[in-house]
Amino acid sequence: MGKWDHLDRDQMIAKVEALLSENERLKAEIARLRGVKPPASGSMESMSTKLKEALRE
Repeated sequence: MGKWDHLDRDQMIAKVEALLSENERLKAEIARLRGVKPPASGSMESMSTKLKEALRE
């Protein structure tokens, strides 16, 4: 907690509340990302092929 030693009580409370809010936002983002399915391998191959074709042009 060394870098927070200069904060007074009210500033510390505000900082903790901001961190708690950020923590909840990140938990929601993790939950959302866990629900996303990885793309099918075929679509990755076609994307790779499209990229190769674009680079040739």
